[in-house]
Amino acid sequence: MSLARYFSCLIAILLFGGTASAQQPAAKPLQVLLVTGVEYEGHPWRETAPRIAKQLETSPEIQVRVEPDYNVLCTDEIFRYDVMFFNFKNYDPLTDDEKALDNIAKFLEQGKGIVLFHFAIGVFENHRAKVEKLFGRYYDPALPPHDPFGEFEVRIVEKNHPITKHLDDFKILDELYTCLGGTTEPIEVLCVADSKITKKPESMGHLHKYGKGFAFTTVLGHDNRALDSAGFATLLRNAVLWLGHRAVPAEPAKVVPKTEPLDAAKKN
Repeated sequence: MSLARYFSCLIAILLFGGTASAQQPAAKPLQVLLVTGVEYEGHPWRETAPRIAKQLETSPEIQVRVEPDYNVLCTDEIFRYDVMFFNFKNYDPLTDDEKALDNIAKFLEQGKGIVLFHFAIGVFENHRAKVEKLFGRYYDPALPPHDPFGEFEVRIVEKNHPITKHLDDFKILDELYTCLGGTTEPIEVLCVADSKITKKPESMGHLHKYGKGFAFTTVLGHDNRALDSAGFATLLRNAVLWLGHRAVPAEPAKVVPKTEPLDAAKKN
């Protein structure tokens, strides 16, 4: 083969290869199901749910569906998703609590992830033993509920985990919960805040392994004022990406402004 023909072939291969690479589809976004639908004592899900969704979607790798009927947990529809994000506490039973809890267990066993956000620590309160096994901790109404609403510092205590590796301590205007019960299941605490009531550090974000999957619990997030915190926005984004087996970026998340609340007609 002549030198000229060799270089002609090489150029053609490089051009073809470059074109093929450019035409490769982007990776499918992480599918997140944000389950919400209960408003109780100042927990405005119609305001926080759409903002959480918009906040998470500042990452191009995340796509969120907001579902205001938590009975979706009783269906096989949840298995279409990579991560579930719980922004509700059910005071009344679902159409089938046992089916929902079995589905949650299967979801985690498959290696998928669940975020429990703020008062979602109280889900399935009548099934405390199962909740503890699935999520590591549960809401205990016998414990002091929370410090007075106000600003406090969240301290990162686990700097080696991908969720918090690039996250600095941050301030937040929120409720500092002190009502996590349970001691039998192992958890990995990633960040804490010092309670004025209990006089000790309380978990503000921890992980619990169930099957091949993980649940991430954060008791932060009372209302939109908490979502103004760049540190908290970053913590949520990082947790969802890590639970979905995606790389966690070093840069902080962008804080989005308040969004329009969900239509009041969209209700359980």
